[in-house]
Amino acid sequence: MRYKSHYLKGFTLIEMAVVLVILALLLGGLLLPLSAQLDQKNYTDTKRQLESSMEALMGYAIANKHLPCPDKNAGANNGPNDNPNDGIEDFDVVAGTCITQEGNLPWATLSLKDTDSWNQRLIYRASAAFTVRAPITTFGLATNGVLRVCNEAACNVPRLTDTAVAVIVSRGKNQGICTTLPSPPACADERENDDADNDFVSHELRASSVASPNAEYDDVVVWLSSNILVNRMVSAGQLP
Repeated sequence: MRYKSHYLKGFTLIEMAVVLVILALLLGGLLLPLSAQLDQKNYTDTKRQLESSMEALMGYAIANKHLPCPDKNAGANNGPNDNPNDGIEDFDVVAGTCITQEGNLPWATLSLKDTDSWNQRLIYRASAAFTVRAPITTFGLATNGVLRVCNEAACNVPRLTDTAVAVIVSRGKNQGICTTLPSPPACADERENDDADNDFVSHELRASSVASPNAEYDDVVVWLSSNILVNRMVSAGQLP
């Protein structure tokens, strides 16, 4: 009697490699849409957070008749009202002026979350005339903000506003680190939002491309106009 041998045939290295490539393609096709959805969620959540922060600023102004000062993000600890990165507004108690006009959004003073969806603190700048407090006279009906929000770094007309009293900025997913090389003069719109002056840029999200290598922009920017703040305070009986 003759017996026929049976052998189990295994996968060859080439066959396994083909299978792995197919699995990688399938997995990549699933992960890319999920990543895009997560990016959109983070952007939407941060936009909503910044808008809520503006409401908190107006609530603070109505209660105190001035806007809060920024929390400074550098320098020495000189006491509870002059301490960096603690979320408490920093101001000179004697002079009634801010230690700095740009720094962190004072989240502890406003009872807000300390970071955005990308775990970074928010940039906050306010017009000096709207942050002063006693012994200086606070702002009135005719006071205008001096912050400008522009469509591009050159800040040419038309601009979104010339009279904002406060601006809040999230540096977005790239956290203000431009991936276009060389960085200067690339990504000028993003760099305008953390250069400690009165001009800011706000527009739609843009990615770098061969045609526009300097177009990278994923900041989230909101601002408070003097008209809106003054009207709110008049309605609350805090002005004139």
